[in-house]
Amino acid sequence: MGKAQGRAASPGPCARTQSQTTSKKLEMQMKPQLFEGKNLTDVNRMTQFAFQAPTARQVTLAGEFNNWDINAEPMHKDPDGVWRLSVALKPGRYEYRFLADGVWCDDPAAQQKAANSVGTENCVRIV
Repeated sequence: MGKAQGRAASPGPCARTQSQTTSKKLEMQMKPQLFEGKNLTDVNRMTQFAFQAPTARQVTLAGEFNNWDINAEPMHKDPDGVWRLSVALKPGRYEYRFLADGVWCDDPAAQQKAANSVGTENCVRIV
């Protein structure tokens, strides 16, 4: 959990406007310019985070990529109760957690976890 206020996880909330043709043309024009002269390890990649919490009123994403700022990455709730957020990240290893209605929550989709300084675990995302 890094530098954010630490709380033990507990039950609760844890349980386009352009036409496709125009969009495709734009995409094809941009592709050659996007990576020209760039090392691919320096290119940000849009990374999707999702958290199922249909009864939560607020979910944020905190991690190493935003200095564990619990206010930096508010997520957006879909009608199906899944909170989502895309974050531009450079390739690497990032520790993170979700904060749902003030309760730290693990990402059930995380394939790795790492011990943190408050005696719990952070989720790990490799980009």
